[in-house]
Amino acid sequence: MLTEEEFEDYWNGWSEQELSNYKTIKNNSGKEARKYLKKGYLHFDNRFWFPERSEELKIILKNGLRFYNKNHKKHESWAFSPFLKILIQTPRYKYQQEEGHYDLETKIRPICFASHIDSLIYGFYSYFLTKKYESYIDKVGFGNCPLAYRSNLDGKCNIQFAKEVFDEIKHRGNCSAIALDIKGYFDHIDHEILKEKWIKVIGRKLPEDQFKLYKSLTEYSYVSKNSVLKKYQVDLKKLKKENKNFETFLELIPGNKNYHKFEQLRTDRLIVKNNKRNKASNRKVGIPQGSSMSALLSNIYLLDFDKDLYEKSIKEGFFYRRYCDDILIVCDSHIAERLQNEIIQKISDEYHLEIQNRKVEFTEFRPNSNGEIRAFNKKRQIKSGVTITNSANEKLFYKSLQYLGFEFNGQNIFIRSSSLSRYFRKMKSRIVKTVVMAYGRSGKDNKIWKQQIFERYSHLGKRNFITYAFNASNEYYINSNKKQKDGLNSPSIRKQLSRHFIVLQNTLRSKNDQRYEYKSSQGKMKSPKTI
Repeated sequence: MLTEEEFEDYWNGWSEQELSNYKTIKNNSGKEARKYLKKGYLHFDNRFWFPERSEELKIILKNGLRFYNKNHKKHESWAFSPFLKILIQTPRYKYQQEEGHYDLETKIRPICFASHIDSLIYGFYSYFLTKKYESYIDKVGFGNCPLAYRSNLDGKCNIQFAKEVFDEIKHRGNCSAIALDIKGYFDHIDHEILKEKWIKVIGRKLPEDQFKLYKSLTEYSYVSKNSVLKKYQVDLKKLKKENKNFETFLELIPGNKNYHKFEQLRTDRLIVKNNKRNKASNRKVGIPQGSSMSALLSNIYLLDFDKDLYEKSIKEGFFYRRYCDDILIVCDSHIAERLQNEIIQKISDEYHLEIQNRKVEFTEFRPNSNGEIRAFNKKRQIKSGVTITNSANEKLFYKSLQYLGFEFNGQNIFIRSSSLSRYFRKMKSRIVKTVVMAYGRSGKDNKIWKQQIFERYSHLGKRNFITYAFNASNEYYINSNKKQKDGLNSPSIRKQLSRHFIVLQNTLRSKNDQRYEYKSSQGKMKSPKTI
């Protein structure tokens, strides 16, 4: 456990940060109302109003995850609730290597949400362990290598991380970039290795409270949201239309008392315990993806991997960065293939992780027939058996390096095409929904309200994809903390974005006209809507 002085320091820092997620406002009737600024979700417990109840949580944390049970009249160890597992589907427009063309595919990610109070507990421990982790890597000397889930990078974001890599390539000229992706990273984290690295970060055996935390994240249990809805025949959309609101997810489960409901879940085998094992070593693996602790643990797990790669980069003269499960190397081309094989072998042998072969990007930067440095797809060139490229065939092997949402072809920097496609899909989908609502039964007047669309999907908004992309395109920009940051200084990105507002307006007008004509043909329109 932490000393009292240490605890107070960490508590004050974290609680001040946490309070920014809560706000008291006045509703339409003038009464004060609570507003959660972070995303809410249904779980097994009620939402926790931190501004009023922070002392309750502080006592639990200060006592090493122990609390006083008023019913039993004794102190008891904190019991973490099962996670609520949700499958998030993300459509992505990606290049299909085998087919040789771009196509739409759907990535499914299982995300585990902790209960509201558990989430706060994980948040506190994540805060102070992040400080310990960052202190350790800075002291040892490789603090610049791991980029994700950091708090001491002076407000840097993907724009600056990408700029650093692209500037390194520009400086080197002839070089190669190797991008590696760890397959199912969170699901394959070895528990024994994780514990070993965790101990190394704090410099001693895990205290009782941290060991309890470790067990909750390795021997975790979860309930699948979809399985519960299917088992008990619950239609959330139907209930929402009937204005039936729920405070907790438990209200959807049969039973009178909460413990009866959990018993029902156990009886119906809906509470699942993590029992994944590594096929080769038969050791227990996997932590939940989604908790505030999981992100930090993904860094702690590869603590020595980062250290070893950094030291190797100093000796052999290559550039190394890691963003969670994405590894990037920039090096001289003659050592690229050897480095790639060594890294894949190392992460397999020492950390029991697998690199996805289909996601290995081997990009070679070298002069084309015009003497310009361009990015070539080395994997495709090797596979096709072409040893020499010239003006007749070189365009077949052009392929930009993709990194953190950007693309670099050796000359110009772009927003990744799949990100841009996703933006336009979301924008058009939102417009269709807005128009349908305006012409529906609940439409209150003869206007389609565009403010929300403009705020979310145009340069008129303050924080959205377009404003982020415009910031990236500039030489400098002012971030949300009022600090000046380096941009990518890319005219190519500005060109990509130049027609976004025209597309938005044309889509809005087109969808409005279509809907109006449809309603008019059914005799349901008295006067046209205006936009």
